[in-house]
Amino acid sequence: MTSILGSSKVGLGLAETQYSIRVVKEFSFRGAARRYSNRYHFDGSAVGDSTAMNTFMDGVVLAEKAIHPVSATIVECNVYAPGSDVAIGTKTYATVGTLVITGGSQAPGECAVIVRLATTKKSSKNHPVFCFSYYHQAFFNTASGLADTLLASQKTANEAYADSWKNGLSIGGRTYVRTTPDGHLTTGRLVSGFIGHRDFPR
Repeated sequence: MTSILGSSKVGLGLAETQYSIRVVKEFSFRGAARRYSNRYHFDGSAVGDSTAMNTFMDGVVLAEKAIHPVSATIVECNVYAPGSDVAIGTKTYATVGTLVITGGSQAPGECAVIVRLATTKKSSKNHPVFCFSYYHQAFFNTASGLADTLLASQKTANEAYADSWKNGLSIGGRTYVRTTPDGHLTTGRLVSGFIGHRDFPR
């Protein structure tokens, strides 16, 4: 199995051919505000002019806020051209998550929901390549006491969001499908039933 962390180019030396969007979130971690982000590559050409780009970013934020609790805020989006880490479009937000947490307790801040999307790409050893996304503020069922099992409602919400990228986000008259950085389409998704972990840079 070959992974692409957050649909980035980490460790694989991929030739980036696709446009991408980065969504930045903020939540309280160890008594201070902490930001992290997820980057999604998508099929097709450039988004368009500044109006189209703002519509696209707004649409992604509208879809993604459904997987985050009210204690998380989406604060920024950036759009990138292939092969560049200089944003061609940026917009700030103060969009609070809308996922209602009932009967859940939050795991430590480094813990995360793990989403894996299969792709049409194969590695040099003919292994499938996956796109991964990690979302902090994972919750478990308080009553069960199983602190490593993801809260069912949070799992369902993440499955729906992953499906929307896999099947295509319809925004402003265009459908955006998630890909690898080099353009291979996503074909399936799995949200782990267990809570994962991703360290923050120190």
